[in-house]
Amino acid sequence: MSMIDMHAHYLSPSLLRHASAGSGPVGLAPDGRSFLFPSGSSRPVPPPLCDLTDRLRWMEERAIERQILAPWMDVTGDDLAPEAAMAWCRAMNDSCAEDIGEEPRFGALAALPVVDGEAAARELVRSVGQLGFCGGAIPTQVGGRDLDVAGLEPLWEAAASLGALLFIHPFRVMGGDRLEAHFLNNVCGNPFETTLAAFRLYFARTFTRWPDLRVLLAHGGGVLPTLAGRAAHASRHAPGFDRTVDHPDSILECFYYDTILHDPRALALLMNAVDPARIAAGTDYPFPMILDRPTDHAREAADQAGLTEDALRRILSGTAEELLGR
Repeated sequence: MSMIDMHAHYLSPSLLRHASAGSGPVGLAPDGRSFLFPSGSSRPVPPPLCDLTDRLRWMEERAIERQILAPWMDVTGDDLAPEAAMAWCRAMNDSCAEDIGEEPRFGALAALPVVDGEAAARELVRSVGQLGFCGGAIPTQVGGRDLDVAGLEPLWEAAASLGALLFIHPFRVMGGDRLEAHFLNNVCGNPFETTLAAFRLYFARTFTRWPDLRVLLAHGGGVLPTLAGRAAHASRHAPGFDRTVDHPDSILECFYYDTILHDPRALALLMNAVDPARIAAGTDYPFPMILDRPTDHAREAADQAGLTEDALRRILSGTAEELLGR
């Protein structure tokens, strides 16, 4: 059974050359593999991130019929000034579009200059309309501001109007020094960030104002499926809420979820918590947390959850086809 990979990352190698030449708003560190941003140097760019040829071989070996390329959030420039952020994101998107060309096995999500909601909306419209992208990717916070207070209303409006997907993926994470050991900034920080972003958007009534907004959460939604019931209970019994949630499904049904949970038992819990039509397969290619056998991972979880073959097929490709408008 083939699949569509809805969580993978790509960076055009041309961006390293442009940064080295000083021809754009972002510089290159002396190691030749890291970008220089106002808040410091990025992590070194891993070579597989920029290699489409080897990626296609890897996909073919795993029956991945199509992969949707998202930007690497580390280098989307969330700390740049608005004009520089716009220029940098345009360069990222134009170079990605040029690299994938007419290759039908790739689609793309745009890097968006989220430091300015109006600019982010314009770049989403341009990337979808002119470059043929499927939507855009955004971080879980913007300069320390949560998504519901980051001035992104124009982006929600544009995405809902276009029917374009927004993929929420963490970059900067909570926890500070407490998460530096044992790769916990990724193991814990990333899913915690995703969970917080989802709750903030929900309780800010984002989906009430834009009911057609389609948001895909990375890493299986973090711990949102586990904590939605706790949040619903709190909304009825604790102070600080301006809306009451009668059932956790009211929260869970606002989002889509990838399958990157690394334990089939955890993925089975997600499969039992939400409709398979809200789950889309992903790999996190090419980073250390990659699911190297994503179809096997989903099948084992589906067996544990008691899902049918049709439900598994929906998770592996059907949900993605719907989100991509196919």
